[in-house]
Parts: sequence; C-alpha cells; structure tokens
Amino acid sequence: MAEPIKVIIVDDHKLVTDCIGLFLKGAQDIEVIGVAHSGKDALQMLKKMIPDVVLLDISMPEMTGIQLTEAIKKKYNDIKILILSMHSDYNNISDAIDAGADGYVPKDVSSEELVEAIETVSRGKNYFHSTISDEIVKNYANKRQKNSSILPQLTKRELEVLQLFAEGYNNSEIAERLFLSVRTIESHKNHILQKTNMKNSVELIKFAIKNKIIEI
Repeated sequence: MAEPIKVIIVDDHKLVTDCIGLFLKGAQDIEVIGVAHSGKDALQMLKKMIPDVVLLDISMPEMTGIQLTEAIKKKYNDIKILILSMHSDYNNISDAIDAGADGYVPKDVSSEELVEAIETVSRGKNYFHSTISDEIVKNYANKRQKNSSILPQLTKRELEVLQLFAEGYNNSEIAERLFLSVRTIESHKNHILQKTNMKNSVELIKFAIKNKIIEI
C-alpha cells in the first residue's frame, strides 16, 4: 500500500482548518500531519516535519500566503504548495504562481475536488480550478488584445523605423538604411510616439521590447 500524502494546513482561522481537516480525514490517501495558524508557525513546523503538500491561504497576518510560498520554495523546493483562497482575481493568482505555487483553488471548492487537487500537485503536476484557469486565460486574452490593438495602427514603414531605432540606430543611420531623409524619419518617430502614447525614446524602446518588435 502506498504511503499517504502528508499535508500541512495553514490558515489563520481555526474554524477553516478544522473544517478542512474533517474534509480530508475521509480521504484514504491523505494524512494531515500538522496545522498552523500563521506563516511563521508553519515555517517552525517545517523544521520538525516535511509534508508532501502545504495547503495554505493567501490572506494571513504578519506573513501572507504569497510570502510564505516564496519562503517555503526557497528552502524546501520539493514541497508542493496548493493555494486555497477566497481571492480569485488575476493579481493574486499571478503573484501566487510567480512565488512558486503548484495549484490554486477557491475556498468554495468541493471536498472531492480539494482531494483531487492535493493528489494532483503531490504528483508534480499543476492544478487550477476552472474559475482560476478562466481568469488566467481572460487576462492573457485582454493583454493580447490590448497589445494587438496598438500595433496595427502603425504603418509598415513606422514599424521599420521603430525596429531600427530600438536596435540602437540614430536618425541619420535609419534614414541612410531606408533611403529616406532625416526629416522624414523624425516625422515617422513623432507619429509613432503619438500612436503608442509613449512620452519619450526610453518608453518607445520598452514598447518595442514588450511587443516583440525586437528581441533581447
């Protein structure tokens, strides 16, 4: 018989940890080996026992779940982190993923899905509830639409000028390469600044890099 998946629950609300503990008690392949009510308590607990999965909330005093995730992953990279939070906005999701979280589910998830999420991350795979995945996809689509809505406004010639400028060529060099006058190049640059709402040359270079007009 396989060893049960060892889990530590971290949440500052005792009622929540008690309820989750009851949920998981019925799962045959999961064993709750510890409960902590703060990030600092959790880190102290990890000095004495190493779980397979840490199930934690984001909103906690003193140390947030994001900070705790970073701290755990820095010292115990093999431990899997599953976020269980009432926050399903993209910023929290993105911060959690950047910190190293292996999965993310909302607090109103069913006990069956919570067990599935724990089992999935324990096997080294990511698990994101459908609402979390939808938020990630929606944000990506919005960013893509926002970026693509600007680029088509630039003419082919303006894109050529922007690319050369971002690669480090000055107005005279761009004019020579494109067989245009310096005054025409300056005019193109002014149009690009207006269309992209950039204020100066530095912002324009950042815009070119962000939109993959040049590679770094």
